[in-house]
Amino acid sequence: MRTRTLLPLALVVVASAGLAWWLLDRQAQGDAVSDALALPGFAARVESVNRVEVLGAGAATLVLIEKSDGVWRMPDRDGWPANQREVGSALFRLGQAKRLEAKTADPKRHARLGVEDVAAPDAKGSQLRLSGGGADPVQVTVGNNHPSLGGSYVRIGDDPQAWLLDEDIAPARSAPDWLDRRLLDVPMARIDVIRVTPGDGPAFRLSRVDDRFSVDGLPPTAMANPDAGNATGGFTDQLALDDVAKDSGTAATQTALFESFDGLRFTVAAWPQDGGTWARLTVELDEARARDWFARPQADAAGEGEGGDADDAKPVPSAEQRLADLRSQVDTWQKAFAGRQFLLPPHKAEGLMRSRGSYLDGTP
Repeated sequence: MRTRTLLPLALVVVASAGLAWWLLDRQAQGDAVSDALALPGFAARVESVNRVEVLGAGAATLVLIEKSDGVWRMPDRDGWPANQREVGSALFRLGQAKRLEAKTADPKRHARLGVEDVAAPDAKGSQLRLSGGGADPVQVTVGNNHPSLGGSYVRIGDDPQAWLLDEDIAPARSAPDWLDRRLLDVPMARIDVIRVTPGDGPAFRLSRVDDRFSVDGLPPTAMANPDAGNATGGFTDQLALDDVAKDSGTAATQTALFESFDGLRFTVAAWPQDGGTWARLTVELDEARARDWFARPQADAAGEGEGGDADDAKPVPSAEQRLADLRSQVDTWQKAFAGRQFLLPPHKAEGLMRSRGSYLDGTP
């Protein structure tokens, strides 16, 4: 009985000693466990940060975002707004990130985790540089993510000690990924006619025939795809940008004028460049047409009146108020479009750049 009792106790002692040795050995190798914040105090100064820079190999600046009058903007994208929510979320995650585990402090082993000095021409990681509020700039070298835990390997400042964090804080390395991509949102239901002027070939128009946009008043059955005109008619609906730049003055190869029922006139002058389609946009307001449209019976002008309980209907602003709101929106668009060109998403560009013949015979 005595031997049977002592044997399990001996095994427990040996196992405990082995566990203690393993933990000490991990610490000696730079694998200490921690739950401290990666950047103590940073969460309290997030609002004061006014510059975010992402550097890549060779210490090249990949992304630059600066805050001006409370708005994050991208200087190398002609001052276009960044995605405010994404920037704020990235800074919040950084302020909340905790150190899970200490890794190597040997610079010769940094490349395995992707946290080598980004000044190296073949550096795989990236570096975040954050400044503002009068405090010392923050510098975080971000490497690979843990294959199962998902957190990022990092180094803080010039400290050679690498850490595994509990958050994925790897920044997007492409400047367009940080942009506010919202450009225009005018539903197809508001578009009356589209006038297309190709650089070569005949001009034509797309107008509504039997609830479909059709070429020059032809019946939709005359088109190779009766829905192709609607793909073009929906160009202004939730139009996003893939990139933005200062207007280069490049001549357009195709121009489309979108006229809405309520007096909007969007001109889109587009051309192919570097494997994509760029365009400059202008907008005007035909106030006489807008006033006539808003003066129509309420149900017709507001697109309401079918179904629903009249008692639940929201009050419709007066024609003058709606016209004033439209003027204000046009002014906002004009300021956003002025002096800039925009890279269009491929699916939007495809419908915009079609020739008259392509609608009728189905050619690309």
